[in-house]
Amino acid sequence: MEKSIQEILELYSEFQVRAKSQRFLEKFWLRDEEITNDWGAVKNAVFSKSFKQLPDVLFNEGFEMIAQRGGTLFIEAEYLLLQECMKAAGEKFFCVVENRFIREKADNDMPYLQFKFPICTTWTELNNGDENYPDIAYDLLWVMNKEFFVFGDSGKWGKYAACDYYDSPLDIIGYKQDLVSIFRERFKQSKEDQEEILEWLPQQYKELIKYNPPV
Repeated sequence: MEKSIQEILELYSEFQVRAKSQRFLEKFWLRDEEITNDWGAVKNAVFSKSFKQLPDVLFNEGFEMIAQRGGTLFIEAEYLLLQECMKAAGEKFFCVVENRFIREKADNDMPYLQFKFPICTTWTELNNGDENYPDIAYDLLWVMNKEFFVFGDSGKWGKYAACDYYDSPLDIIGYKQDLVSIFRERFKQSKEDQEEILEWLPQQYKELIKYNPPV
């Protein structure tokens, strides 16, 4: 068993929580060698290598962006909309990788989280059968001391969940030109909603993200 999985399981003292977490980890954990050999290059094609945390510029050139209220990695409705976009992009898998510049980790803390999910993963599978059960899926989805990069194998889109960004947590989604229509349609925002979000954004994002009516 991979060391990170063992370290995570040791944090759960109750047998059922540990067993439920182990099944999730063994199914979806993204191994370090997979990041090195496969997924690291895809992540770098989407997100700027110089990005550490907001307000650094997040996406490489060629990506349009939308911003929305954050606070968690996903809620069900947003996940299902993103899943439709991922299918339109032709993805087979998507990855969720914790930003290691955000959370200071002591030796006995939760290891940095990294997962790979098939594109067909249902919301029930993503929350490991119960979104209120205090297992590793709950820690991934709901605990707000972490921030995550989300991206698929196409390298055409990405999401950054800034769950820990001061008092105004944000989701920022970037996508290539050929996905503009699907993302704008699925993540519709009124002008009033987007102007409110723009007030929360760092100054450089106020200049990068402009209101565009849905197409």
